[in-house]
Amino acid sequence: MQNSLILMRNWMKQTGLLVAGLMLGAVLGMMPTMASAQETTEEGDAQAFLVTPLSFVKQDDLDFGVIIPGNTAGSVVMDSAGDVTTTGGVIQVDGTQQPARFWGFGTFLQTVLINSDANTYILTREGGTETMLMDQVLIGSQPPIIINTNPRRFRIVNPDGFFSFTIAGRLQVGANLPPGTYAGEFTIQLEYE
Repeated sequence: MQNSLILMRNWMKQTGLLVAGLMLGAVLGMMPTMASAQETTEEGDAQAFLVTPLSFVKQDDLDFGVIIPGNTAGSVVMDSAGDVTTTGGVIQVDGTQQPARFWGFGTFLQTVLINSDANTYILTREGGTETMLMDQVLIGSQPPIIINTNPRRFRIVNPDGFFSFTIAGRLQVGANLPPGTYAGEFTIQLEYE
């Protein structure tokens, strides 16, 4: 029995008025020190996203992490907090999984409709034709609920009007899939009433 290591990722885009979000990252390199004086160089990257009224932005992509398929089919189920459970022959190995995170900005007690563009999504192996199915798209509301093409109605309860939500779901993994990165896209739509 031979298991293959597969990196599963699901990238997505949002629809609606996209202006920006908030993220800051830095990559630092250090040169070894020597007895004589020498120059060192450090590089950093910075990025900022802005959320304007009646807009929303994506902060993080949905990432199922690294998993190993087994000799039998199974699934990876991610909850709205990013915790994963597996079924069947599937093993989740690295713990780098995360739900997608979005930020929006409306007004206090404003109603927002959120839906996805489909009920199921296909992830295809990069450089190949093998696929997996993602379904049961879950929004991280209180309580978390499955969303689909029928809009779900929410109310903005933060007095400042800012809100965030996560998107997760279930990934159906076939038996003995070849290794690689499997990717796909889905669209989340948001309508301010």
